[in-house]
Amino acid sequence: ACAALLPFPAMPQKTLKVPVLAIVSGHGAQPQPGIALVSPLQQRLLELGWEDGRNLRIERHTAEGRPERARAIFADVAARSVDIIYTVGTVGAHVMAELAQRATRSIPIVFNGGGIDPVGQGLVASLARPGGNVTGFSISLGPDFALKRLELMKQIVPGIKRVAALGPGAHFAANIEHWRDGLDKLGLSLFPAPVEIEDDYERAFATAMRERADAVLVVNVSVNFTHRSRIVALAARHRLPAEYFFREAVEAGGLAAYGVDVRDLAHGAAGYIDRILRGAKPGDLPVQLPTKFELSINLKTAKALGLKVPQSILLRADRVIE
Repeated sequence: ACAALLPFPAMPQKTLKVPVLAIVSGHGAQPQPGIALVSPLQQRLLELGWEDGRNLRIERHTAEGRPERARAIFADVAARSVDIIYTVGTVGAHVMAELAQRATRSIPIVFNGGGIDPVGQGLVASLARPGGNVTGFSISLGPDFALKRLELMKQIVPGIKRVAALGPGAHFAANIEHWRDGLDKLGLSLFPAPVEIEDDYERAFATAMRERADAVLVVNVSVNFTHRSRIVALAARHRLPAEYFFREAVEAGGLAAYGVDVRDLAHGAAGYIDRILRGAKPGDLPVQLPTKFELSINLKTAKALGLKVPQSILLRADRVIE
């Protein structure tokens, strides 16, 4: 009878492991690296049922423009076996996803940002069937897209002849031969104004002025996106019309931008993260390229530069700031 009164032994409580998403940006400032690619990602994840601090833990890291810091971050998150790594942009001459893959071949990696040729850089076997632990969203549109941007710039500023390419010197060197015929047809010459880190911008604009640039092509790389306000201020100081890839630069006072909406990229990446958390393999999720492009114009900046934007351009524009 006494035995019947003994309490049942306490059963251990089963705790569900909360998955960890490590967000690693090549550039940016804490606590929100690459904010344009992070804030909409978190919002979309919330809509998909993933709330930071409840059923998902989000870590935010930034390499602060230093490759050695990026390597250390990836070594740390790989050692701790986080559930997913989300990389944004580039650092120095390195693609963040490439550095992440060197640290782990098992943790799923979702990349986002420009300058990524995932097949050429060996990240994936093919766009349709990546096959490994990496997938994501590339805005590497090939060298011809830069010529479309230059053609747009020439329509806005018809008299330009010499254009400074603001971005990594390696990017310029890799593409200049491909651009040559197109530049001849446009009647333009393009020369490098090299930028690798934030401290290079003053020097790059000094180069542009010394080489008698009539305009600036702001290359689509993450360091230029992160420091777009500084570029806009320098372009205004030197009275140089500049053409950008992201509309955020035009919102900050840049003249014109033709490129993609980073919010769409972030929402797409959130969809992939959701599918991986629910069991999908990154190797089965095709790498996505942009299908939608947008044109933004800042008429206040055009007026300050003494430019009259053609009506044909304004009619094409998706966003006009007056």
